Amino acid sequence: MFETLDKLMLASLGAFAMTKEKAEKIFDEYVSRGKEEKANRPAFVKELLDSAEKSRAEFKKLINDEVREVAKKLNLATHDDIQRLEEKIDQLLKKA
Repeated sequence: MFETLDKLMLASLGAFAMTKEKAEKIFDEYVSRGKEEKANRPAFVKELLDSAEKSRAEFKKLINDEVREVAKKLNLATHDDIQRLEEKIDQLLKKA
């Protein structure tokens, strides 16, 4: 479980650090190598930023899923469990 998390985290670090300026630098490097034309800059930058945002969202979902799974395995009380117990205590105190 943690191995998968580590691999995804390392792969996503670049996505977290992606900014418009970094995307533009990457594009400029592509242009200088002849891999891209200057006219395609806005579309390239947008696509790169969209891809980074998608990676961030996927990473966030994975983290949430992993945390839920660990909490479930540890048999931790949920917010709903605690709220249900508080309501029962309140009912018992009213009867007393």
